[in-house]
Amino acid sequence: MSSSWTIKTALCAAVLVLWMPWVASAQTTTAQILPKQNSPYSRFGLGDLFSSALVSQTGVAGMGIALRDGSHTNWLNPAALSSLEVAAFESGVSAKYSALSDGDQKDAAFSGNLRQLSLAFPLNNSINRAQERKKHNFNWGMGFHLSPYSEVGYNIQNVEIRGETLDRITTDLKGSGGTYKLGFGNGVRIGNLSLGAELQALFGKVANSRGVYLDSVALAYSTDLQDDISYRSTIFKLGAQYVINLDKPNERGIQDIGDRSFILGFTYTPNSDLKSVSSRLYRRLSPNSSVSDTITYESDIARGGTLPSEMGFGLTYESLGKLRISAEYLQTRWSEYLNEAKVESLSDSRRMAFGVEFIPNVQSYNNNWSRSRYRLGVFHAQDARSNNGQQLTNYGLTLGVGIPIILPRQTLSFVNLALEAGRFGAVDGLKETYVQFHFGFTLNDSSWFFKRKFN
Repeated sequence: MSSSWTIKTALCAAVLVLWMPWVASAQTTTAQILPKQNSPYSRFGLGDLFSSALVSQTGVAGMGIALRDGSHTNWLNPAALSSLEVAAFESGVSAKYSALSDGDQKDAAFSGNLRQLSLAFPLNNSINRAQERKKHNFNWGMGFHLSPYSEVGYNIQNVEIRGETLDRITTDLKGSGGTYKLGFGNGVRIGNLSLGAELQALFGKVANSRGVYLDSVALAYSTDLQDDISYRSTIFKLGAQYVINLDKPNERGIQDIGDRSFILGFTYTPNSDLKSVSSRLYRRLSPNSSVSDTITYESDIARGGTLPSEMGFGLTYESLGKLRISAEYLQTRWSEYLNEAKVESLSDSRRMAFGVEFIPNVQSYNNNWSRSRYRLGVFHAQDARSNNGQQLTNYGLTLGVGIPIILPRQTLSFVNLALEAGRFGAVDGLKETYVQFHFGFTLNDSSWFFKRKFN
């Protein structure tokens, strides 16, 4: 069985694994909301946003604007597709433990998700080029990926005592669902300059409900508000990278292990239209819930909106096959965000990150740990959402390792592990302290577009 066939089979199976839960959730009514996580802040905006970083990038604080690798895909900057030397199928899953605290109130939750499916390949086979024994100033890579874009999951209960009669009012807030993005990208390298573009299709559905109950009055009616909103959009992303070599190439015009360089990276995503279809049911329920009185009902109402623009810069110092030191800055103008189906105001978000990747001895023959890639990163971000006038922050530390494995045909692949620990929330308000474990693999194959020659 060829490794090429294995990659294609794994991709199809993984797509089905991610798609089947989405189909099931699309058939669930809002009365059956069962959140997979409890993240109270996910009720704002489109929910908790996911990064497009693969597990190999998560270990260096989720960076990628100025990173390029011949064995790993990089969807944070489509220009990096031009650096691929082999076909790469990548997937990752995550498990998260969250501890919520707000004063004396505390709660804990476990959650997990499939984070990424990706298939990318160079259109020029690296084996063909190696046989020619000369440097090529042009390369072209393309790929596809499917990943979560945002997730909504919360289950909040608030109890309030009012008036001299000490009326006890209970409010239940629940939400579930999220959005996904399917992307297709291309990257072209001409000399030291790489340019890339990616087209993303955004789709998904979010369900929200709000119930109000007057517990102190036995025969009091309760109210129930249910919202279903389906989203779709088309997002266009541009990227560029430029390599400044600090050492001269060898006699064949190729950089050797240990040669130093700087990589400059830039990404830009313009505004995109957000389209939604919403349904709303607002009703009053009798004490035994056997009788309901519909107050408001809307079905399949089409509305518009705007997704924000985004701009990012990155810088990497690389000693080829030994060391990478990277820093990047990303700004998303969520103040431009508009959602007619759920009107709210957000602020511009910013993210700064720094990371290091180190390989002890990439040429080691009998010590796999010496050839492994060890990663460390730190990050600090301002979220688009606010609580009581305070913009939310997220900061943390990441650790990771990429363990090389040999597949059939002696193609080098990787098992990637990453651990992320951080704190998210408001300075004076609800805080989330979390630890997240990521597991992923990269299956590489060098036989795509290989031209066999016979003497």
